[in-house]
Amino acid sequence: MLMEQLFSKGIMQMGPSRVDPARQVGVFNPASVVGLPAARTAELRKFAWIEGEWDHENSVPATAHSPAYCDIGVSRFAFAKDGAWICALTADGHEIPQITFDPFSRQWIYLLTKGSYGLLRSTEGWAGNTIAFTGTMTMIGINLEWRMRWARQSDDAFSFINEEQTADGSWVYIDEWRFRRKSRSRLRRPCLVFGVAEQL
Repeated sequence: MLMEQLFSKGIMQMGPSRVDPARQVGVFNPASVVGLPAARTAELRKFAWIEGEWDHENSVPATAHSPAYCDIGVSRFAFAKDGAWICALTADGHEIPQITFDPFSRQWIYLLTKGSYGLLRSTEGWAGNTIAFTGTMTMIGINLEWRMRWARQSDDAFSFINEEQTADGSWVYIDEWRFRRKSRSRLRRPCLVFGVAEQL
């Protein structure tokens, strides 16, 4: 059981409520969380190269009902003000949190909450210049087991491939997003997310 594990592992302990100090409630054990914010910050810096403005291409293959096509656009990424998320910036500068690192589970998290909905995880993290996120995605009303495979070619180029899992467990190509840096200047507002969310 969740609460039993949290207390047995020493992550939580009984302590005074922040609202009513006379009330004993479950609180984080300070010794169990010390250093976690710094650990998250250190991991997130592995994405520091993505800050800025990027031209992107989205290549989609032909299907039995549609031709192949390639869309284009501009994406902007930056760290959130509190440093806890990498966000995508909308045209008006609104921050959409999208990528973070959970120091408790030591997993990377990729989040979509607009038009398409999913919480993908990467337990392996970065392997050289690649990282893969997997999980359940609701993509425009269709539920799928999803995988995003990222590849960083340089500080000025990266890409990711989206795939869906079939009934036999194999992965099938959906599309590819390719990014080229448009400007090396840092954004005034820190945040970081991926342009794919803004397109939906």
